[in-house]
Amino acid sequence: MYSPRTQLRLSLSLTLALLCGCALTPSSPATAADDAPVKPAGSAADQTSASPQEEAQFHVMAGEMAAGRQQPGVAAREFLKALDYTADPQIAARATAQALMAQDDDLALQAARKWQAIDAPSLDAREVITRLALRSGKNDEAYAECASIVHDHPGGVDDGFHHVALLLQQEPAQAAAAMALMDRLVSQYPKQAGAYQAQGLLALRYGKVDVAERAARQAIAIKPSKEASLLLVGALVKKGDINGADQVMDTVLKNNPDANEVRLGYARLLIESDQRAHGREQLEKLLKEEPGNVDAHFNLGLLAIDDRKLDEAEAHFLVVAKKPDRVGDAEYFLGRVAELRHQPKQALAHYEKVSNGQQGLDAAVRRAAMLAKLGRLDDARTILEALREQFPPLADRFLMAEGEILLEAGAYDDALELYGEALKETPDDTDLLYSRSLVYERMGRVTDSETDLRKILDKTPDDARALNALGYTLAVHTDRLDEADKLVSKALTLTPDDPAVVDSMGWLRFRQGRPQDALPLLQKAYSEFPDSEVAAHLGEVLWAVGSKDQAHSLLTQASKADPDNAQLRDTLKRLGL
Repeated sequence: MYSPRTQLRLSLSLTLALLCGCALTPSSPATAADDAPVKPAGSAADQTSASPQEEAQFHVMAGEMAAGRQQPGVAAREFLKALDYTADPQIAARATAQALMAQDDDLALQAARKWQAIDAPSLDAREVITRLALRSGKNDEAYAECASIVHDHPGGVDDGFHHVALLLQQEPAQAAAAMALMDRLVSQYPKQAGAYQAQGLLALRYGKVDVAERAARQAIAIKPSKEASLLLVGALVKKGDINGADQVMDTVLKNNPDANEVRLGYARLLIESDQRAHGREQLEKLLKEEPGNVDAHFNLGLLAIDDRKLDEAEAHFLVVAKKPDRVGDAEYFLGRVAELRHQPKQALAHYEKVSNGQQGLDAAVRRAAMLAKLGRLDDARTILEALREQFPPLADRFLMAEGEILLEAGAYDDALELYGEALKETPDDTDLLYSRSLVYERMGRVTDSETDLRKILDKTPDDARALNALGYTLAVHTDRLDEADKLVSKALTLTPDDPAVVDSMGWLRFRQGRPQDALPLLQKAYSEFPDSEVAAHLGEVLWAVGSKDQAHSLLTQASKADPDNAQLRDTLKRLGL
């Protein structure tokens, strides 16, 4: 299957956001400019040197100008020079922030150390030093900072350990060093339940389930608590011991005033761990206790959408829509239900009621898609062009959405023009190349489609998406079935659970004259992704193996659900149905 799928004060949240990668691309070094500050100097009469305050002000001004010109590395160095003349924690924080924005870890660590020297109690400075020290292999320094956070935390030792666990979770590339640091820290507090709780939390984050379970049990042995028990539940679920998790959860739920909230969290954990049936059971139990629980209805609605039980999903989201602060979420998913029913007019009406919140931008994109389905392609493109102007960092996302809409509308020339202009700016962009190859394939320009996909594979040979797309294209449009087999087989090895790849392999087996081998593959693909294209493939294979009644029923139902699908129409016509 081949388808498109200027305050100086630096807050803790900003520090962490910057460390998480929300940094600007550093510009080239500053050059002399007409608006550069004039360095202070004494009078010509006495040649008196500038005061420390004047020197500091000069470097702060230079730093702010560099920051304004998006030259964070230059700005950080100027702020650091200012610290030679004044011990100001705000300037130190500013220097650290700019160095982080410049993605210069060495400079940021230097600035953070100065910040801490000036303002020793600052948790913000300790956090920055910890993470940068871990990144650079300075594990003893990172440990010393974490030990200080635990010892000096205003909430006490347990809160300090929890703080450290959350901090160390932010460095997944340094998971081994983070775990070793936590082990070392816990060894200093062998009778502190919160220490083991923090160790278990960190271990669970990094997939060390046995360590997490052991730590949770140790915390419970020292001091039983709901938090430690829930940590144990999390470890048992991740381990696959659902019976054990249920037993612990039953204990937690007894006489707990927050029982429904806890059960909701348990249900979400089960669903996230692919224990969907058990998660649904927990949500249904919650609704028996509290029939109007909006969160339970919302999560059951999501499950129903995934299972294509659209009437059930609609009923749940209509309940959610009655709560004023959840209307946006409910309307968005009611729109998704209508869209899956191939009711673009109704879907558009729902999406138009979503203007902000988590789903706001996606609803705007979905509005454009529905307008296109209603034949209002120019209106759809106007929405996406406006989004690109309003949200420049997300411009690529909106361009890709516009291209997909053009593809689905059959406006192939417009789509090629859109992708072609974008590729002039970034000729090696794999997403653009892949999307353009979709257009070429739909137009029957197989050679051009293959050229774009080969360009991707030359750069990233293990790109499963491109491997699958090229293999499917060759299987559908050419007789190069052996070559297609190698490509799709590799994609399937890389992504064995991707229904699009499973569908490709099933259709390839059919094209190779092996319908009996194709059937289980296509049945698996359709059960996980009941798409019209997969239905067309499965229906044709069922017909070929003699299950004609089953094929007729499947194709007829799929065609009723998606009456505008050309592939389904062609399949029905070819089979004389």
